[in-house]
Amino acid sequence: MIYDYSISPEKKIVHIVADGNYSIANIKNLVELITHDERYMPDFNSIVDIRKVKYTPVVSEIMEISDLILTMKNSFKAKVALVVNGELLYNLFKLSANRSKKNGIKFEIFTDLEEAKFWIAKL
Repeated sequence: MIYDYSISPEKKIVHIVADGNYSIANIKNLVELITHDERYMPDFNSIVDIRKVKYTPVVSEIMEISDLILTMKNSFKAKVALVVNGELLYNLFKLSANRSKKNGIKFEIFTDLEEAKFWIAKL
């Protein structure tokens, strides 16, 4: 997985753009990299844009990602917006978002980047 991320301490936001194929190991490495970045704080909102990722996960992989999110709950205390490409990915990741929300994580799925930004900006 190729990814680029930026952290804006002034705006308290992390913006991640991913491309190519991914694995759970890639996601774990990215989360570790961001959460150990000296500019990052757990109360920063996150926008994760995976519209260019060329892989459709199966439900078990979505649950594995959901498990990862739950174990890192204290690292992400603000909103997380995931931007996906298409209805299939939207519905698959909605499973993870619903599970996360039940555990106190503010996690929403979007197919439009501007809608994700609007949700992040809302109080």
